[in-house]
Amino acid sequence: MSRKWERMVSKNAKKINKDRSKRGIAPISTDPDRAEVFKGRSIMLALFFVLISVFLLLTLTKTSGDTMYWYTTLAYMVVGLFVYFIRRPYLKVSKTSLSKRGFARELVLNADNINEIVYAPGQVVIHLKGKSPRWVYNRTLNRFDVVAMAGKLKKFAEQNQVAFVDKTV
Repeated sequence: MSRKWERMVSKNAKKINKDRSKRGIAPISTDPDRAEVFKGRSIMLALFFVLISVFLLLTLTKTSGDTMYWYTTLAYMVVGLFVYFIRRPYLKVSKTSLSKRGFARELVLNADNINEIVYAPGQVVIHLKGKSPRWVYNRTLNRFDVVAMAGKLKKFAEQNQVAFVDKTV
């Protein structure tokens, strides 16, 4: 299909789906080129902040316990809960690129910068070209759905001529 035709189909499908959702009916189709997002949980960082908060609560008896101490303890607890429930790590797989959350921004990686994608039991590793660090997504630490992620990444690798290694076989 030409790009103009794809845009027209997408626009009409969006309009019909919006009308159907107003009437309470399921949408007719979804955009196949839409990026799929796999979300996990940042357990280690959240646990670190909560443990600092608990440590501050346990050492409260040795200090005078002024109000700033309570604010600090509460702030560590809130940051830990924020990291666990709100600021979740993710991998967004689109048609020609991958993206993830960095420290302060979204990091986007085009298909030509990927050396290979390795799927092992319980984890997915994306090796980058050059001296860039690899991207690791696993089931135990970050609670990602690795099986679904590997299926989508395999499709991505086939479309963009990237090596995909399956170590589960």
